[in-house]
Amino acid sequence: MKVLLLGEFSYLYRNLQFGLRELGCHVQLASHGDGWKNVPRDIDLGGGGGLSAKLKRKVYPLLKLKELQGYDVVQLINPFYFYHKYFPNKFFFESIIGSNESLYLSAAGEDAFYWRYGADTLRYTPFADFLKYDLKKDSYYLQSDKSLEFNRWLVNRAKGVIPIMVDYAITQRGVENLEQVIPIPMKVNSIEYKENKVGRKLVVFHGLNRYGFKGTHHVEAAFKILEKKYPNDLELIIDGHMPIAQYLEVMGRANIVIDQTTCYSLGVNGIYAMALGKVVLGGSEPESLHAMGVEESPVINITPSADDIVRKIEFFIENRHLISQFGAESRAFVERHHDHLKISQRYLDVWRR
Repeated sequence: MKVLLLGEFSYLYRNLQFGLRELGCHVQLASHGDGWKNVPRDIDLGGGGGLSAKLKRKVYPLLKLKELQGYDVVQLINPFYFYHKYFPNKFFFESIIGSNESLYLSAAGEDAFYWRYGADTLRYTPFADFLKYDLKKDSYYLQSDKSLEFNRWLVNRAKGVIPIMVDYAITQRGVENLEQVIPIPMKVNSIEYKENKVGRKLVVFHGLNRYGFKGTHHVEAAFKILEKKYPNDLELIIDGHMPIAQYLEVMGRANIVIDQTTCYSLGVNGIYAMALGKVVLGGSEPESLHAMGVEESPVINITPSADDIVRKIEFFIENRHLISQFGAESRAFVERHHDHLKISQRYLDVWRR
C-alpha cells in the first residue's frame, strides 16, 4: 500500500510512518516539521521560523502538489494544517482528493468542531487559558462559523475521521464517518527503559510548551505550595523550548513527569515519558480509558487544579517505594497499547475496510 502522511504534530505521524514501513507499506511524510521541533520528513512543505517560513508554508504545498499525488491513502493530520488567509484552501484539498485514491482525516489537535462543541461536551477544556495566556485575545479563528463550515466540508469529503484521543472524538458532533479512537503510536523499541530510582530528592518535571493550552499555570501554583511544604524532599522543574537532546536529558532525570492538565487523555510527551519508565500525571479520565478499551492505567489522572496536583504528588512523597513499580507499569502499558506496530496495523485495518 502506498501511503501519504500529510502534516505533523510532535512526531505523531513520524512514529506511525515507522510502523507502517515495518509492515511493508511505502510511506511518505510531508510536513513543515512542526515548528522548532523540526521533525524529519520526506517532503518539506516549508519549515523553519520567521517571515520567510510563513511564506513558504503558503507556497510550498502548491508547488509540490505533484509529489502529493498517486497514493492509495492520504492521512491528513488536521483540517487546518494548511488553512491560511489568501490561500486557495478548498482548491488545495480538491487537488489532493482528486489525485489520490482516498483521504482520511485525523482528529488530532484543535479544529473547529473541538472549539465549537468542546465547551458543551467536556467537563474542562484548555480554551480560556489558551486565549488568556497564549493568544492574549478574546477570540480565536477556529470559533468562527467560516471555520466550522470549512471543517464540515472537509470531513464530508473524507472517507473517515480517526480520533487519536477521546477528547477529539467527543467533540466530532454530527460526523457520520467517525471511526473509533486509535491511540497515539510510539516506537517503543527505540526508547531505553531504566528503572525509576529515587535519589535524595523526588524530581518532578513539567515540560514548558504552550503555557496556557497545557495548563502550566496550575502546575506553577502547585509547585509554589509544594516548595513551601517540602523544601528538602522535592526538586521541581518547569522548562522547555530547548534542543531535544537537552529536553530528554532533563526528562531522563525525573521521577515524575506532569503532562498537560486540561485534557482527558495523554499527549505524545506523556506517552514518551511512560515509555521511559516515569510516573506520569496527566489525562486519564474514565472516558479515555473506555475509548482505549482498558479498565485501568498507571497514569495518575489530574484536573486543571493546583490542589489536585499537590495531592497527587504528596501521595508519592509518602509512598516513594511505589515509584519504581509505577514506572515499570507505565512502560508495560505503552508496550501494550501504544506500540507503533500495533497502532499502524489498526490504521491499515481501517483503510482496507
